[in-house]
Amino acid sequence: MKNIIHGIWPLLFLALPATAQWSSDAAINLSIADGASDQAQPKVISTPDGGCFISWFDGIGTGYDVRLQRLDAAGNEQWAHNGVLVADRGFSSTQDYGLDIDAAGNAILAYRDDSGANVQISATQVSPAGALLWTKTLTSTTGFLAAPAISGTTDGHVVVAWSDNGTTRVQRLDAAGVAQWVGDVVMPPPAGNYFVSDLHGSGTDAILSIVHQTGSSFSAPKHLKTQKLDSSGALLWGAAPLAVFDGGSLQIGNFPDFVTDGSGGAVFGWYSSSPLQCYAQRVSAAGVELFPHNGSAGSIDGAQLRVSPSVSYDPTSGSTYLSWTELNGSQSQSGVGSQRFDAAGVRQWGANGVSLVGLSPTSNNWVTTESDSNGSFVFWSASSAFNNDIIQGAHLDAAGSVDIAIFDVASTPSGKSRLASDRSAAGQVALAWMDNRVDANDILGQNVQPDGSLGGATSVGTPYCFGAVCPCGNGDPAAGCVNSSGSGALLSSAGSASVGSDNLTFALSSGSANKPALLFAGPNQTSVNFGDGLLCVSGSIQRLAVVFTDGSGAAAWGPGIASSQGWNSGDSRNFQVWYRDPAGPCGASFNTSSGVSITFQP
Repeated sequence: MKNIIHGIWPLLFLALPATAQWSSDAAINLSIADGASDQAQPKVISTPDGGCFISWFDGIGTGYDVRLQRLDAAGNEQWAHNGVLVADRGFSSTQDYGLDIDAAGNAILAYRDDSGANVQISATQVSPAGALLWTKTLTSTTGFLAAPAISGTTDGHVVVAWSDNGTTRVQRLDAAGVAQWVGDVVMPPPAGNYFVSDLHGSGTDAILSIVHQTGSSFSAPKHLKTQKLDSSGALLWGAAPLAVFDGGSLQIGNFPDFVTDGSGGAVFGWYSSSPLQCYAQRVSAAGVELFPHNGSAGSIDGAQLRVSPSVSYDPTSGSTYLSWTELNGSQSQSGVGSQRFDAAGVRQWGANGVSLVGLSPTSNNWVTTESDSNGSFVFWSASSAFNNDIIQGAHLDAAGSVDIAIFDVASTPSGKSRLASDRSAAGQVALAWMDNRVDANDILGQNVQPDGSLGGATSVGTPYCFGAVCPCGNGDPAAGCVNSSGSGALLSSAGSASVGSDNLTFALSSGSANKPALLFAGPNQTSVNFGDGLLCVSGSIQRLAVVFTDGSGAAAWGPGIASSQGWNSGDSRNFQVWYRDPAGPCGASFNTSSGVSITFQP
C-alpha cells in the first residue's frame, strides 16, 4: 500500500552499530542508513548479481533528501556507508517516489524536486559504481505534481509517469536521459482526478496503473485502472485506461502496487473500502481481463475483513499469489491470510485461503509476498504492543502447506514500518524497513535464502578450472582467465545439491559488462584453450540459460536448474559460463569463467 502524503518525521540521532553484511542473527539486522536524522520509505530492487539497490528519504540535511545504496549478494555495501546522495531536497514531508533498474544494470529513480524555483519531477540514473550519470527534470510548471514512478525497458530506455493537477503524464527517456517523445503522453480523467499508482516495464513497453478518484470530493469512489504504452507512446489497451476495479471503491489512501507476468501482461492486487476485501486480477498482454471483472476475492468468509494485500506471480505455473492482513469484524484482532489463484482466477487454497497467522490481539501489518517456482514466501510485521514490532516470515508450497515454518526476520522489538522486499533471480529475498530501535527511524535490512535461512548462502560443490595457464598469458589464479575488465570471471554456487529442494543457484562476478553469458554443464572435466579462456567441461554438454550481465559483469541463474534438466540424485555435473568479451586481451571476442563441480543428492 502506498500513500500520497506522509507525515513529518522528527529529526533525532543515536549511532546504530552496523553489521558488515547480511546477518545470520534475526536480532542483529544490517544497518543500511543510520545518519544523524530520520530515514524513511525504503525501496528495494534486485540486481543481476544477486545483490540489490536500496533507496530511501534521508532528513540529514535541510529536508528529506533522496539517497541510494548498493549491496552485493552477501550484503556488503558497495559504496560508503549511508549511500550516495541522489537529490538534495528541502521537503519537510514526503510523497511516494520511484526506484527501478535499467537494462544496463544502473539504478534509476524518479522523485519530486524542489531544487529550483518550483517543485518539479526529476529522474536520475546511478551506475553500479555509485556515479550519478545524469539527472533529467521532466516538468516545468507551477501546478501540483505528485508521486512519480519509474521503470526501465529492455531496450535500455526509461519510462517515467507522474500526476499533474489531476491528470497523468508519461515520458520516455533514452539511456542518456534524453526525452524520446516530443510531448508527454497525457491521460486526463473523464471526471475527478487520476493519480499514478505504479509503473513497470514489459519488454520495450511500459504498463501503468492509475487510481481514479471519480469526483472532485476526496470521498468520491476510487477505481483502479491500467494502461500499456509502446515505445512510441501509443496506448495499447484502448483510448482510455482499462478498468481493473470499478465495482465499488478502493480504500482511501490505497495506491496498489502490481507485478508483470513476464508475458506482456500484469497482475494486480487491491482492497475495497466497503466491505474491506482483497482481490486479485490478471490482465493479458492484449489487455484482456483473465479473472472475472473486478477481480477474484482472496477469501469469501463474510464474517471477517481483509486489507493491505500484496500480490506476486509465478510464470512457471501461471499462479497468482495474494497475501493480506486478516481482521475480525470489529478490527480488534488481526492475522495473516494467503491465497493462490490459477490462470483463470479460481481459488486453489479453498474458499477462504490459508491462515498463516490466526486472529489475535497482535497487530499484523505490512504484509508482502514473493513467489517462486515452489510456492510463495510471506513476510509481515507483528506487534504485541506499541513500538514492540518484530518481522516474521514463512513459506507456503504450491498446495498451500507451510513447508518453511514461521521464522523471525527481525526479532528485536521496536517500531517497524514500510516493509519492502524483492526476490533476486537466484531466489534470495532482500527486505528493508524503517526501524526505531535506536532513534526516530533508521533503515535496516535482512536477506532470506530460498531455504528460509538468514545470512550468507552455503557454498555448494567444488570450485575448479582457475586461470593458471591461459591462452595469451592472461592468467588469474583466483578466477577464470583475465578478460577486458582486468580480472577473470568467477563462478560460484549456493543453495544445496538436493534435487528435492532444487534450490541450487549460480552467480557470475567480474565478467564482461552488459554482455550475454551462457551457463552450461557436462559430466566430464577437461582443460583446453577456448577463446580468451579455458574450456573445462566435456562430454554431452547441456546449455542451460543465457542471461545478460549487469554493468559490473555480474549475472545469476537458478533455482530450478536440476528439475529443468531432469537430473537425479547421484548425477555429477561440471558447470562453467561462456560470455561475450569483444575487447578481450587475446582477440577471440569471448571468454569463460572458472568452474564448479557438483554431485547431486536426494
